[in-house]
Amino acid sequence: MPKPRLLITRFAPHAQRLADLLNEQGLYSLAQPLLEIVPVVTTSNPFVKKYHAIIAVSSNAVEFTDLVLKGKNWPKTNYFAVGEATQLLLASKTQQKVTVPFESFDSEGLLALPQLQQLDNHSLLILRGVGGREFLKETLMNRGANVDYYESYQRVAIKLPRSSCVEKWQQHGINGAIISSIELLEQFIAVTMQDNKDWLMSLTIYAASERIIKHANALGFPRTKLLPSISNQRIIEYFTGEGSYD
Repeated sequence: MPKPRLLITRFAPHAQRLADLLNEQGLYSLAQPLLEIVPVVTTSNPFVKKYHAIIAVSSNAVEFTDLVLKGKNWPKTNYFAVGEATQLLLASKTQQKVTVPFESFDSEGLLALPQLQQLDNHSLLILRGVGGREFLKETLMNRGANVDYYESYQRVAIKLPRSSCVEKWQQHGINGAIISSIELLEQFIAVTMQDNKDWLMSLTIYAASERIIKHANALGFPRTKLLPSISNQRIIEYFTGEGSYD
């Protein structure tokens, strides 16, 4: 199998940061954010009541919630994060222990944790962006919890010149893309599909979520690889480890 030449589609500045780290390891990578994050204008306190647990679904949710707090302390409670990068950031902001799924870094993995099984009369807060699927909230409610959202940001598509972007990617020999959400995958398709379907479907899609992998397969991508995590270090270890992308 050819050595990966990767397109990093995650949000700025994370895309460039990961691309730089991979390039330092001799693995060609090109940063191209497809969505940008815009804060939701609000002055409301995210912690208007006491919660038994607070769940962060992304690093952006942690960053933008922290901005709203304006230096105020995060409450003392039980914290959960969907992925390792979010876990590290949330722990640094709260100065408290943050629990993360054992293996599957997504909502399904989070819901498998023993602490989130019996939730009668528990109040939970989910930190996230505007929109997204309701699966996590609905499942927690079915287990007896009262669940609120705090939505501190929204995702907006970056307007890109389609033909020149794809031509650039092809000239750089891109043969794989790191995708961190279904929304990013669909935006990637929207930018490339119209005149470059064959090239698009020749790419290997790398994602840390089985849900994204299954969605990519359903859309016709024949080559997909499950990453161990979306954290930079784990991605670097995956691609530089012996036999990691055979």
